[in-house]
Amino acid sequence: MIESMQKGTLGRGGRRHGAGRPPAYREPLLRKTVTLPFSYAEQLMAFGAGNLSDGIRLLVEYAYTSTGTHWLRPPRTDS
Repeated sequence: MIESMQKGTLGRGGRRHGAGRPPAYREPLLRKTVTLPFSYAEQLMAFGAGNLSDGIRLLVEYAYTSTGTHWLRPPRTDS
């Protein structure tokens, strides 16, 4: 038993390929700190079903310019 522990053959703990929750987004997320009025944060949390970050992401995805075009260009699908 001790010999197998020293060789690391028990297979317990540590990272495993494919383990854990799959990423929710196609690209890495950037962590930033923003300052918002309390009323904005409340509305964004409601829009994101209780999650402020999701509310901000949804707002950006659904935002339109004054000409009616999407503010954020859709991601490119060709690789």
